[in-house]
Amino acid sequence: MTMHVTEQNTQAAESVLFIHGGNVAGWMWEAQVDALPDFHTIVPDLPGFGASNGERWESLADTADQLAAIIRERANGGTAHVVGLSLGALVGTVLVARHPELVRSAMLTGAPLGGVHGFANWAGMFQLRMWGSRGYWKTLAKAYRMPDDVLDIFIETGLGIDRPSARRMMAETYSGVTEQLSGLVGSTVPLLVLAGEKDDPSVARSFPDFTSRSTAATTHIVPKMHHAWNAEDPELFNRIMREWLTRRTASAELLAG
Repeated sequence: MTMHVTEQNTQAAESVLFIHGGNVAGWMWEAQVDALPDFHTIVPDLPGFGASNGERWESLADTADQLAAIIRERANGGTAHVVGLSLGALVGTVLVARHPELVRSAMLTGAPLGGVHGFANWAGMFQLRMWGSRGYWKTLAKAYRMPDDVLDIFIETGLGIDRPSARRMMAETYSGVTEQLSGLVGSTVPLLVLAGEKDDPSVARSFPDFTSRSTAATTHIVPKMHHAWNAEDPELFNRIMREWLTRRTASAELLAG
């Protein structure tokens, strides 16, 4: 299997791997890539999504291993910083656990490591039936507070997602990923773990799953933000991201987690 990958600024000294969320593709990181002209950026479309929708999603571990191979082959020095949101944060966490030697640091936001249960689980799986509806994706775009300039690509990406891959992905992530995180124990990879203040409570509830395993993990709340806050307030996201990538410190704009 081969993921679709785009790269910018290949001659920069340090590389950043961006891992997108579950209803989108690599295009969601355009504002972040533009904000990092001094970094080599690597942006894949995960299996089943975007330009990789012809590739079969197997599992979080398989996807993390494929991303590890991309870092080895493409990243400068064979290592990369990792930035992930939602599904991308879950994949990024598993990537750090399985391949810590390849990750310089990670900024992970919106990761419900304990899974999604009860009615929310049922509702999420039920909504798969509506993924072929353009109206469904328009409604979801409003719920995510997607800006108008990405509305069309968000809808087209959603309509193009490989449904069986999405079903496998959701079943695994909704069950929780904590059993896959033994590699975080004793890890020295610096982790900035974030949740929007208005994100689902399951995200912040996962903070102890990070800090109980890794002393290199720090957890914070992003004030006033919802789940997809890289689109909601890209300038805020970019400031926090740059401070983390360049100084490995949590921005003063964040709240204690």
